[in-house]
Amino acid sequence: MADAGIIDRDGFKLEWGREGRGLPMMVLGARKFYPRYFPQAMRSHFEMVFCDLRQWVPTPGDFDIRTITRDTFSEDVEAVRRAAGLERPIVVGQSQHGAIALEYARHSPASVRGVVAVGPPPPAGSDAGLESARDFFERDASAARKAAHARYMATRRASIETAQDFIDDYVTDPAWYWFDYTFDCSPLWDGVDVINMAVMDQLFEPEGLGGYQVAGLASPVFLALGRYDYGVPYHVWDEPRKGLGSLRYRLYERSGHHPPYEQPSEFVADLVAWATAL
Repeated sequence: MADAGIIDRDGFKLEWGREGRGLPMMVLGARKFYPRYFPQAMRSHFEMVFCDLRQWVPTPGDFDIRTITRDTFSEDVEAVRRAAGLERPIVVGQSQHGAIALEYARHSPASVRGVVAVGPPPPAGSDAGLESARDFFERDASAARKAAHARYMATRRASIETAQDFIDDYVTDPAWYWFDYTFDCSPLWDGVDVINMAVMDQLFEPEGLGGYQVAGLASPVFLALGRYDYGVPYHVWDEPRKGLGSLRYRLYERSGHHPPYEQPSEFVADLVAWATAL
């Protein structure tokens, strides 16, 4: 069985690679980013296949980005699963990829052992009427954290249009994304040279994650949120998680948007305990 490969999906070249041994697992998102993001200790428990999705590779020719939907991403994930020869893997995604993992479990439930969603955006419409991320930050953040964020905002680009803009937004504003608001996450982005902003924008349209739901999802879910995540405040999942029939929920008290990286030992212990009981 191959340990790496590239599959062609409408001309998008999606790379995947295998690491570790144990229960089958797919990690969705940037192939070059997530192997260094998720704790090395996971390789002792899981056969991990890391794979690109369309927002991390160039658009082929004159492909019409507007044709991409939630189902497109789910079908891409299914194609990678088949190519890698994984039998009912645990599907893992962080941030936007967590929502894609949840949507894939809805789309292809027979292919999924369980879903690990780390800091995913909430289902469409579920945060209506709740305290906004901005208001939560203003109420909750320390004075020092607010000062660090203000320094970033004073120099922030007016719009995020390029791959470098996207990376800079993460690297230069740790107060919004990390428990340690002085943390330099730039090494995580080494070698990530393609971020397809057109696909990224389409992903959040109504036909994409702008319309996804989780109510009635049958697959077991491990939902990992960070107490100091100001991009996806933990309270926005209070109601949606009630609709998940089989849920393990953990709020990491010394994490922002990145519990696997900020609290790796705790995250791995929780994940292994949940996964081995499936």
